[in-house]
Amino acid sequence: MRVETTRRAHRVSWPVAAAVAAALVYAWFASAFRPFTVPEYVAVTIPLVLGAIALLHRRPADEDGDDASRRSVWAWRLLLGAFLVWELMSFLSSPRADHPTVSSITDSIMSTHPGRFAMFTAWLAAGYGMFRR
Repeated sequence: MRVETTRRAHRVSWPVAAAVAAALVYAWFASAFRPFTVPEYVAVTIPLVLGAIALLHRRPADEDGDDASRRSVWAWRLLLGAFLVWELMSFLSSPRADHPTVSSITDSIMSTHPGRFAMFTAWLAAGYGMFRR
């Protein structure tokens, strides 16, 4: 007779679901503001301040990192460097249609409210991901 262990399905708690729903609602309304206006600046500043508060209340991590985490940091640095080189080369080249920069690509995406909502939601998710680490 063979006995296999089963894993319980991971259920999302209602506070987590409520926080995700609140973040999506917030992103929808925050992305409705016109770009480069005071209401938009306030809407962007609120998550930054909340993130800073969460960061200040965080316990310090163990400073003895293993080799795998150090390698992953260097991999991310390499990717960031390659991205910055590509962005600079695209910025200095022309015409923009043949050499798009990230801002010229995202301008077309963020020209509509659903596009701004998607980008704002991605920005919130990326920020959350950074704070989880």
